[in-house]
Amino acid sequence: MWLSWCLSSALVAGQVVGAETLPTVNPAPRIVPVQVTQPGLPTDLPKEEEPAPASGDKQLLMELLDGTRFGQRLDKNGIVIKGLTNGNFTASTAPKTNLPMAMNYQANQFLLEQNALIIEKAIDTSSDEFNWGFKSYNILPGSDYRFTLSNNLADSQLRMNNGLPNTYGVDPTEFFVQGYLPGLQTDVKVGRFATIICNETIDPTGNRLVSRALTFMNNPFTNSGAIATTKINDNWTMANGIVAGNDVFFGPAGNPAYLGGIKWEGNEKNTSLAFNTTLGSAQFNQYLATNNQYDVFELLLSHNITEKLNYTLDVMYSLQNNISGVSIFERDGVTSKAFEGNATWYGFINYLTYTWTDSLATTARFEVFDDNKGYKTGFEGIYTTYTLGAVYKFTDGLWLRPEFRYDYNGTSQAYSGENGLFTAAADFIIRW
Repeated sequence: MWLSWCLSSALVAGQVVGAETLPTVNPAPRIVPVQVTQPGLPTDLPKEEEPAPASGDKQLLMELLDGTRFGQRLDKNGIVIKGLTNGNFTASTAPKTNLPMAMNYQANQFLLEQNALIIEKAIDTSSDEFNWGFKSYNILPGSDYRFTLSNNLADSQLRMNNGLPNTYGVDPTEFFVQGYLPGLQTDVKVGRFATIICNETIDPTGNRLVSRALTFMNNPFTNSGAIATTKINDNWTMANGIVAGNDVFFGPAGNPAYLGGIKWEGNEKNTSLAFNTTLGSAQFNQYLATNNQYDVFELLLSHNITEKLNYTLDVMYSLQNNISGVSIFERDGVTSKAFEGNATWYGFINYLTYTWTDSLATTARFEVFDDNKGYKTGFEGIYTTYTLGAVYKFTDGLWLRPEFRYDYNGTSQAYSGENGLFTAAADFIIRW
């Protein structure tokens, strides 16, 4: 066990592959390694012909390839190719933009948020032999790219529209290789991957609502580096890692930072508690004017009140020092000024999810986000948001999610010159 801990600390912590099923009443904190059950193998096949473990659920693309030589080769190697298309329309009291609410930031118009192509070979954590895998998740194209891009990786798209972002772009959101060390019960991952911070994620199928929480939008999306997750026992999981910072793909803006966490889960799997953090220099890069180095501390609680009712609490506190020359707005929401000094921001997100059937779940989300100096959103003050939404699966490949949301900042006129914003959104997810 001590050897496992030491290796985990040296190799660093792992991020869970985003859930791709209807959100249930027991969402898993994201430091849990992916688990794939190895199917029974025919006894009459020679060893070299044995099929590899399944690598996730098959959607339309894999079904079309079923029976072809290419499809058989993919199956033999445990590789799955799939994708999703996510689009939304958000009716809003704002005339043009819902910012700082995102990712459905355009008011009163349709947005194609993501066309994602996913290629993956999942690891098998039930095996007693070393095995490896990989994942590639690419937004090709979509409007979400402008929020998910890492510094120093295709970020020129953010300046191609006369110095502003293009509406649609591409982002190689995740690309990593992964290995499972059965003797140490450790999953090792190297590359760019979705962070372990926050229970919301870039992948829309891993979220309970159309819109994202402000706390999620103003903290890391991805990290680049190496991470390892060790299962200590049936109750405890530990994650440790070294990354280049937050939402930075190495380069001049990158600096070594620690990414890690520890999670406890009850014997009945009804309650889990996790602490996650990223720790580095926490210094604003004044020479490059980049903000990729900041510290985050997260506490994530999930509890099944009943078999169908789940409560989740996600609390985050973040900080950065020596900020210079960042433009923010006065409280009138119009006049700009330069921010200088240190900044902190924190959020409390509460979710109450009821799973009615395998096809239908509803979620109420209440969030308090304090951008006390306006550094992250551009407007100082405490934001409160109230969101009510549902996920309905017509089929496994077609989801519909309606949502109603109200945002309020009593200090600044953050929403197109108003203190409040009301939105009614609906999106679809086609899994192919």
